[in-house]
Amino acid sequence: MAFRFSLAAVLNLRKSIERQEYLNLERIHQEIAKVQTQLAEAEQQKFGIQQSRDVQLTESMPSVFLQNLYEQVYALEKHMESLNALLVELAKKKDRQIKVYTEARQKREVLESLREKQHAAYVLEDNKRQQTLMDDLYLARLKRK
Repeated sequence: MAFRFSLAAVLNLRKSIERQEYLNLERIHQEIAKVQTQLAEAEQQKFGIQQSRDVQLTESMPSVFLQNLYEQVYALEKHMESLNALLVELAKKKDRQIKVYTEARQKREVLESLREKQHAAYVLEDNKRQQTLMDDLYLARLKRK
């Protein structure tokens, strides 16, 4: 008789839930990386605009162009502030998701531990059964002689 774990369906469900929570965590990590990339790009744009402004300040330039450059820098700074706020929110979301994933993993590990214990007990009982059968066969052969 083969080993059957009575909670196999629950274990499979726990594995599925754990996998889903892991994928959710990975998605959050990807969002964080995307926002960090956008933040770095905005920083580079701001630096480029500031360099362009500094170069053009040494030359004569209409005040409209200068005002436009300052407005671009201001808009980028506002955009960077919103990206930083989004990063803070994503970090909180990531922390919550880590807790959810950890809980799902622990629940799966408890069931796997129970399965392993039951399997070990089954193997021990099966070995005893086989040994008893071997002993009975041996004694039966002795009686025939």
